[in-house]
Amino acid sequence: MRELVLILPDLYLTDADAALPQRGASRPDGLTRLRFAQATPLRGGWRGALARGMGRADLVAVDPAEVVAAAMGTATPGAVAGDAASDGVARDPWLVAPLHLMAGLKTVHLAPDGLLRLPPDEAAELAAAHDAAFGVDGVVLRPAGMAGFLLEGLDAAVGAVTVEPQRLLGGALDEALPGGPGGPTLRAWITEIEMWLHGLPLNRRREARGEPRVTTLWPWGGGDPLREPLAALPAGAAAEAARWPRVWSDDVWVAALGRLAGGIVEPLPRAGAAHRAGAAEDALEPLLAATEDSGCVVVPVLGTGLGQLDRRYIAPAARAVAEGRLERFTIAANDRAVRLARADRWRVWRPRRDLLEAVSEGGA
Repeated sequence: MRELVLILPDLYLTDADAALPQRGASRPDGLTRLRFAQATPLRGGWRGALARGMGRADLVAVDPAEVVAAAMGTATPGAVAGDAASDGVARDPWLVAPLHLMAGLKTVHLAPDGLLRLPPDEAAELAAAHDAAFGVDGVVLRPAGMAGFLLEGLDAAVGAVTVEPQRLLGGALDEALPGGPGGPTLRAWITEIEMWLHGLPLNRRREARGEPRVTTLWPWGGGDPLREPLAALPAGAAAEAARWPRVWSDDVWVAALGRLAGGIVEPLPRAGAAHRAGAAEDALEPLLAATEDSGCVVVPVLGTGLGQLDRRYIAPAARAVAEGRLERFTIAANDRAVRLARADRWRVWRPRRDLLEAVSEGGA
């Protein structure tokens, strides 16, 4: 394989957080230390890098929610084709994440593990209950895998400024609430949803099992008036050659991008019995064997752990680079990318750093 790109879509750090994988989380020991090149910014973040790598750089200018809606086949004519919906109002979709919040002395925080991944049956139950309560107003919620849900019909929220929940893990939410012209509509919806969730039978069952309650639903990724409607993109926009013809990911937006780009997006390799028992497992070998071309893997830190990601991907990739089986290894996180090539081992002036140090600090 010429190049492997590892994208960690939920690893966002500030310079002060260099020692932490997420605010409020503990730093894992024993991370692989390598002579990473200087960190470089990613134009459009990790989604921009992936869209360009799959030959659809034009989709960076489209709301993430609209990309998902188009691939799911649920987008309304007003959102995708630029026409008016049946009632004459254009409908913009939103991605909605189920969160577990923690009350502090002065504000509410999103717990480091507060971004919830509901199993399919619970997601379907929550969406059906929501539509029974709010569907009469035309507001519908659809399960969208790891992304949480897709919200449609909240027309007055267009123009709201939102923050992706991964950027808020471990932090306060008071300054991250939706703003902009549509912000009051989204904030009102969030307040109503939180009161509704308080008495939801699903939450009572989760609490009885010792699982965190869904305390709020967080909308993001839609309604941006500065972004392009999907149908407004020029014809032939997908004609660019894909640098990464194969991508492995369970992320819903990545799968949607793959459908729109005509690329191959496969599920992440599943951990074997040895890994589930606590032993280290090399997840890279099946990917190296699958293609001689370049490829990209999108793996969230949440639910996996940075230590496991290091053992399953980073350390094996470093060995593959040293052995010449991999020409270059790139890790994208924190809206930045760090790279490792075989010749870097001779650049002794570069300090050896683990991923967190390299992404947060840059380097030589």
